[in-house]
Amino acid sequence: MSKTDLQNIIRVDILVKKGQEELLTDQIYQFINKGVWLEEQGNAVLIKCYPEEPESFIQQVRVSGLKITGITTTQEKLQDYSELTRRYFRPITIGNLTIRAPWNKKKPINRQIVIEPGMAFGTGRHESTKIMIKIMDSVEFSGKKVLDIGCGSGILSLNAHLLGARRIYAVDNDLDATINAKKNVFLNQANTINLVCANLEDIKGTYDIVLANIDIKTFAEHSERIVALVKEDGLLIISGILRKNRDQLLHLFHDWKLLKSHRIHSWMGFLFSR
Repeated sequence: MSKTDLQNIIRVDILVKKGQEELLTDQIYQFINKGVWLEEQGNAVLIKCYPEEPESFIQQVRVSGLKITGITTTQEKLQDYSELTRRYFRPITIGNLTIRAPWNKKKPINRQIVIEPGMAFGTGRHESTKIMIKIMDSVEFSGKKVLDIGCGSGILSLNAHLLGARRIYAVDNDLDATINAKKNVFLNQANTINLVCANLEDIKGTYDIVLANIDIKTFAEHSERIVALVKEDGLLIISGILRKNRDQLLHLFHDWKLLKSHRIHSWMGFLFSR
């Protein structure tokens, strides 16, 4: 690629205490056009991003409530989005699962998922995804019919496939997410996964295990519909819940038996049975 194809771009680096990176708001993400990358540094996380308007973005970050250790800016010459992805994405290990990109050639000794990484979410770095995977490790998936609500990049569906699920229905109402998940399903040759772009109310049938890594607002609005999708002897695995919303979530599912809960920093997940 010639020098004329290169572009000047400002990178903003935000250093925060570990766990704070998950509190970036949608309002902040509106300023970002080239993605977000996270780099763990001991008990801190460096957030690397490329906002369209760096000054306005930094102002939003400063008033967002994030506990910021430092903010710096750097001017770079970059070719394209894929260069950023290749530069910053590193394999992620959660328990016995490693998530890697196709260009990470070193294969792990444990089970693995290969993904085409996009932005920070959907790569396995989000605490709620880590919680879901840890809870899934404690559940028997062999021969089960599974529903993944809000599947995103498809990581949880792919994990269910590796754990032996008989059939997985991965659903998201975002077409771009569904297309991305389809690529990841192909990369992993996961022929047990059926991908559907649909709303929650359009999902039919009942399932042995329902995975729901979604926000408290969605649970509050659709808890009855989610409950109806779980078989009488089925399991419900939930995450995407901030610690401050724990009691509200437990109240929504007060008729269910809580088998397990797990917390990482500010995020929580739960395993329920009927």
